[in-house]
Amino acid sequence: MRLYRVPERIDAFLFDIDGTLYTDREYGRFQIEVLVRELARIRGEPYDEVAALVERTRAALADAEGRASTSLGNAMAALGVDIGTGVEWRRRLIRPERFLSVDPALVAALSGLRDRYGSALVAVTNNPRSVGEATLEALGVHGLFSAVVGLDDTMRSKPAAEPYLLAARLAGAEPGACISVGDRYDVDLAVPLELGMGAALVDGVEDVYGLAEAIDGGAGT
Repeated sequence: MRLYRVPERIDAFLFDIDGTLYTDREYGRFQIEVLVRELARIRGEPYDEVAALVERTRAALADAEGRASTSLGNAMAALGVDIGTGVEWRRRLIRPERFLSVDPALVAALSGLRDRYGSALVAVTNNPRSVGEATLEALGVHGLFSAVVGLDDTMRSKPAAEPYLLAARLAGAEPGACISVGDRYDVDLAVPLELGMGAALVDGVEDVYGLAEAIDGGAGT
C-alpha cells in the first residue's frame, strides 16, 4: 500500500471496486475477455487478433495521455464501441455473483472506516452502476455505501474527472476532503490527486483490510 496524500479531514472515501474491494484475477480476466470476445464477434475477426488490437489501442491512448495505462472502456470507444454500447454489453455479459461471495473481513474493515472517520463511502466504477451494485451485494457491503457512481452516470470512463466529482458531490464532500482508493495509479488515483483529493494505492483487498491503520500511521506499508 502507498498513501500519496491524506486529507486532514476525510469526509468521503471513494473506492474503486474491481481489483480493490476484491482480489480475484480470474474474474478480472473474465471481465476483459468477455468484452473483447463480443467485439471480435461483432467485427467478425479472430479473438486473438482483436485482443492484440485492444491492447495496442490502450497503449497508444495511454501514451497520448502521458499515463502508464488507461481504461478498457476508453480503448473500446476508440475502436468504435461508444460508451452507451459498452454499458449495454457490460450489463448483459458481466455477472459478479458467479465469481464473488460475502467477505466478512471487508465488511468489518469498511464498517470500521466509516465509523472511525464519520465518512461516507462511495464506489466509483467503470462498469455500469447496476454491475457495481451487484458486485457490492455479492461482497456483502452494499449497505455500507451511500452511493455508487457507474459508467452510465457520467458516460465518461475513469480516469476522467467527472466520475470523481460526481462521487464527491453525492457524498456531500469537497474534493479536498475525499480520498480515492484504488489498485491502478493512472486510472484510479492520478486524476483525484489533480483534483486535490487524497489517494491510496492498494495491491488488492488485503490492503483495504488495513487501510484505517495505514492512514492512522500516516504512511503506506
